[in-house]
Amino acid sequence: MADFPLAGLKVLDFSRVVAGPYATRILSDLGAEVLKVEPPEGDVTRKLFKRESGVSGNYLQMNIGKQNICIDLKAEGATDVIKKLAAKADIVVENFRPGVMDKFGIGWNDLSKVNPRLVMLSISGYGQTGPEREKAAYAPVVHAETGLIARQVEMSGGHPTDMQFAMADSYSSLHGIIAILSALRMRDQTGEGQYIDLAMLNALHSSDDYAHLALDNIWPKEPENLVWNVPEGRRLILTGDLKWLWIVFSTKDGLSDPTPAGADIATKVKLRREAIEKHILSYESFDALIAALDRLNLAWGEVHPFGPAVYEQPSIKALGTIVDVTDDAGNARRTVQSPYRFSKSKSGIDSNAATAKRGEHNVTALKSWLGLTDEEISHLSDSSILCSD
Repeated sequence: MADFPLAGLKVLDFSRVVAGPYATRILSDLGAEVLKVEPPEGDVTRKLFKRESGVSGNYLQMNIGKQNICIDLKAEGATDVIKKLAAKADIVVENFRPGVMDKFGIGWNDLSKVNPRLVMLSISGYGQTGPEREKAAYAPVVHAETGLIARQVEMSGGHPTDMQFAMADSYSSLHGIIAILSALRMRDQTGEGQYIDLAMLNALHSSDDYAHLALDNIWPKEPENLVWNVPEGRRLILTGDLKWLWIVFSTKDGLSDPTPAGADIATKVKLRREAIEKHILSYESFDALIAALDRLNLAWGEVHPFGPAVYEQPSIKALGTIVDVTDDAGNARRTVQSPYRFSKSKSGIDSNAATAKRGEHNVTALKSWLGLTDEEISHLSDSSILCSD
């Protein structure tokens, strides 16, 4: 089997939380050497959902496999160290508010001068130059302002609340990787790097398969993909709208129409929905129901409670979705594996992977990237440029 697809690429990672760290985690899974530049106070997610011992699961998931160097950007001389590292890097990723990297003298204009082949990705909520560029933007803010939260309420009812998935962050990371790889291909052709300004707002709208409905001012009268109560106290989601389910059950599974002659549309929808629900619950067992659904070629999924059991499903095990690793305190932990399965290349992390402590690779990274001596590295520590746990 060949090597990792991105082996040999060096990534300097200034990003925090999810938008950015997820992108660089994937780059690392694909073989790039990722050096996370962490501030003295640490990435805020290190203590998210605090554990008794060891780093948070969120930080582990987003940052395992990366090297870690801890630099105080406010310390005198820190900018020079960053520029030297950037001169050796292929990729820089950051998700500060617009202008922060420039403030420290390590923005695109600064770094591209020391490395014209550099590809730099900046992820922000509203872009680097827009009218709301300085507005704080985390994933829930973007979910609200793109209409996603309101849409969920309109389709399913209930009180408006954010979904428990940082969709805007994750999608921005994925689009960021696409942009990085595209820029690297251009660099291979021209010899020149380039800057990528990625707005989370754009990333989410671009990924939204319902965007056309808003643009055309069209909204479905009935929500699709309803969740149904089924035998044995379980729940299933069936794909397709109510009209399609009615056609299938009434023409292929013997369901009779309870609608009286002359009933209006609202009454017809209500009675047919109730009839479908009774029909589904009439099966003698859960297995009998899903056998019928498979026979009818209806796609279904069981609504599993969120928890460890989700990862015990047969397909999850067969796909190798979960991998055993070690955290920064030496605890045995589990996290999600890379989703990529190449026919001729490697991807992902193995059981030897461990989560780095803050500044764990100060010495090894500065030696391998810059060729610094122990004395020079000690001077950086004494000058409070370098920090570590």
